[in-house]
Amino acid sequence: MATECKSCHKAIHGNALKALGADWHPHCFTCRTCKRPLINETFVAFNGRPFHPRCLRCPGCRKTIKKRYIEHDGMPWHLDCHRKLHRPLCSVCRKPLTRNYLVDFWGNAFCNTHTNYSNCSSCGRIVCKHLTDGGMLHPDGLLICNLCTLRAVDTQERAESLLNEMRLALASVGLKLNQTQTPVILCDRDELRKASRHNFHNERPILGLAQWTTTFSGGRIIGRQFDRILIQSKLPEEHFRTIAIHELTHAWLFYNQYHDLPLQVEEGMCVLMEYIWLKNQDTKDASYRRTLIEQSRDPIYGEGFQKARAALKLMPLRVLLRYLQEKNSFPSRFSAFFYH
Repeated sequence: MATECKSCHKAIHGNALKALGADWHPHCFTCRTCKRPLINETFVAFNGRPFHPRCLRCPGCRKTIKKRYIEHDGMPWHLDCHRKLHRPLCSVCRKPLTRNYLVDFWGNAFCNTHTNYSNCSSCGRIVCKHLTDGGMLHPDGLLICNLCTLRAVDTQERAESLLNEMRLALASVGLKLNQTQTPVILCDRDELRKASRHNFHNERPILGLAQWTTTFSGGRIIGRQFDRILIQSKLPEEHFRTIAIHELTHAWLFYNQYHDLPLQVEEGMCVLMEYIWLKNQDTKDASYRRTLIEQSRDPIYGEGFQKARAALKLMPLRVLLRYLQEKNSFPSRFSAFFYH
């Protein structure tokens, strides 16, 4: 009775070659990879098929399988090659991730042991070779990754152009600065700290501020003058725009005589204007900055924003601004109901 060839599945009439527990036509007993005959040749078996030792290769690295391997989709893989292809790699060290790992906002997964790295002052990514191609630590302590550096605002001309764009953005929601002056100056962190009127920038490091001068005589205010806006140099354009609209809101409040607002109310409104602008930007960066605002627990900026956002649900922006000018506080649901 004729037997069937393991390779071509046709009947074998005449000489049959017995190998690997099966019968073969002598001309069908070939290396699965290179298809050359294996008669009188050294071969190795995998998955019931013969190979030249040099032809049994890992699909991941294309190098010869010599010792241990793992089978996947009918092919042998080096253990490391299989891990790299079928398990995610750490974005920082490029080693296969273990069960315990972290994922940042941008989707980068990394080992939870990488606590010795610093984060970009703008995008929050871990600054390292594989993830951001490194970064620059500036003398004032600002750390900007090389992804953000590609879009850095580092000239006065560009800063002025972007500020004018953000004046228009603020005007589009009703806060028009018209012909008022809002000069902008790029500076470093030390200058910002020195110029700041506050000392509580813990969760939210100071990146910009609006400066004005108040003149007194006999204990009475006799004059106010808006001086300029300071913004941290080297920030990427998306981040610069967010800081700019925040400080421009301070300028709008100054020019419209909101001089006695509690700090939480004023900062809350400025962050609210950031947030409104960011909601109209369909970018990953805008989504990241909205998330930072939403999750902030800062007692001035974070809680101030949450109260401003809640107030905006009670009345339109133009009505809310009028209420703040009259009451110097955010409305409650009760007071908003009776306010016209």
